[in-house]
Amino acid sequence: MEVQRIDPDDGAIFSRWFALWRLTDLELWPDVPGWDERELGAMARQRGRAREHHLLAAVEGDGSLVGVALMEVPLLDNRHSVGIDVRVHPEHRREGIGTRLVAEVASRAHALGRAMLNGYFEVPTAQLAGHPAEPFARSQGFAALLLGNRRHLDLPFDPERMARLTDELAQVPGADAYRMLTFTTPWPDEYMEDQCEMARRMSTDEPSGDEHHEEEVWDAARVKESDDLLAAQGLTKLAAVAQHIDSGRLVAFSEIVVSGARPVDAWQWATLVLSEHRRHRLGLAVKLANLEFLATVMPTARRLITGNAQENTPMIAVNDLMGFEVVATGTFWQKTLGPG
Repeated sequence: MEVQRIDPDDGAIFSRWFALWRLTDLELWPDVPGWDERELGAMARQRGRAREHHLLAAVEGDGSLVGVALMEVPLLDNRHSVGIDVRVHPEHRREGIGTRLVAEVASRAHALGRAMLNGYFEVPTAQLAGHPAEPFARSQGFAALLLGNRRHLDLPFDPERMARLTDELAQVPGADAYRMLTFTTPWPDEYMEDQCEMARRMSTDEPSGDEHHEEEVWDAARVKESDDLLAAQGLTKLAAVAQHIDSGRLVAFSEIVVSGARPVDAWQWATLVLSEHRRHRLGLAVKLANLEFLATVMPTARRLITGNAQENTPMIAVNDLMGFEVVATGTFWQKTLGPG
């Protein structure tokens, strides 16, 4: 067996790589499979300023793929680390393939001057007992630094709950100092400065688990790169923002990503309220505004998927108010690389 880098522009080999990836997704989430082939392929093919994704495969002598790995390589900031996701075919586990893939990713990360590997892995609640993810990670020298939970919300959203929460928001002192706006991305040009500022703040305000995590560098070029990737993936991002009326500045946002190829699922991405505008329940306000927007853009959506660090109690409180249910536990793992 040898580990090879996979060319995402080679359709035949990439499809085989993705088939193994999808197989392991379906083991955990038979009804919510995650990235599809177009989406993950677009990530792997993009050569941007901010990050790259490298594909690896463990290949046996007969050419069969028995394991795969995805490396996420930050290029603008956080260049101390590489993201890692390793999968092994169910029929070839406990043969040292996962260990070999981790070692290859570590070697490549070290060659890039990186000091650590970062990974996040979720296990559905029903599969937690006896799942091999934790013992495998620890056997490879990873330490658990942050716990999180995945949550699902059934859609359409309960209209009585929406009416009650909307009424509560209207009673919050200072609520009339803000207005909600919704749109599909790209964001309107006039909000570029605010968008970059909130993305920068998101990179440090959100718990990451990485003790060495740096503030991200966001500018118009990086925003365009992100929007171009979404377009190549065939995804639509919905944004709800809170605008401070007196200043005209955007001070909170929430994003939902949807795919026309999977009209049942919607994915809650980032939500942030700038610290100087907290205590007005703007987090709940932008999330509810985006839920209403989602109902008009993709009325077929039947599930909203999100995740939170267990220490992020303010956002968990918002999600509890909305009725999200915990369905999985995730762990942020980190491995410090040796001197070479």
